Amino acid sequence: MGLKHAISIVLLLGVAARPAHAAEAHLLHYTARLHGLPLLDISFCIALTDTAYASAISARTLGLAEFLAHGRSEGHAHGSIEGLRVKPAAYDEQGRLSGEDHTVAIAYPHGDPVLRELTPKLEKTRLPVPPDMLPGAMDGLSAIVLETLVATRTGACQGQALVYDGFQLRRGTTHTAGVEVLKTDPRSIFAGQALRCETTSVMLGGYLKDTPIKPQAKPRVSTAWLAPLSPGGPTLLVRLSFDADFLGDIIVDLDRASEAAECK
Repeated sequence: MGLKHAISIVLLLGVAARPAHAAEAHLLHYTARLHGLPLLDISFCIALTDTAYASAISARTLGLAEFLAHGRSEGHAHGSIEGLRVKPAAYDEQGRLSGEDHTVAIAYPHGDPVLRELTPKLEKTRLPVPPDMLPGAMDGLSAIVLETLVATRTGACQGQALVYDGFQLRRGTTHTAGVEVLKTDPRSIFAGQALRCETTSVMLGGYLKDTPIKPQAKPRVSTAWLAPLSPGGPTLLVRLSFDADFLGDIIVDLDRASEAAECK
């Protein structure tokens, strides 16, 4: 995985969103680093109630990444919650990477994703995702909300999700890898006990046409650490690590957090 590909993955992981029925919104700011060098500036917002959610993300390149692949991205998702399930209602994303704009709009009129808008078009670069593979899929922001919901209500991170961003379809399988104490680090505002979650992600569709499928379908493993930032609060992402192949691990640390009436 090259640096531009790694940057695009973080940008496309994703956060101003629609209000979730007066839920208290958690505003989180992260910095992604490669070998200690700032790579991405990420702002994330999540608002949860018993029955609804809203989420939003914005990200922009920093440092060497800004020089090699100037990029920015922002996305929004909202939907309903039933028990330990999320039911997305809509997702949209706009951004620019290496001089190319991208726009995605996905609706869920009957519970499954329907692509309403997509630029650039896929025909020249990617194989289309077969429609019969999309039932049950959700966007990446809703998948983050799902992991947060399950961790908050159960204290674990077991589960599986199909994630569709308009360009590709991936299956993520997450399991609890124990509880770990994160040490004080000047790059993070969090130190203490955190739930460690490991996710294996496999691409199922939307392969690049000019690249062999086998390396694209290689399982990708990431590790997330989640913890409440205040007593009784939701279990939120405080650190993320994922492999960028020969480049090494990209580490994402929480460096600011605040609260608001809603995500904007």
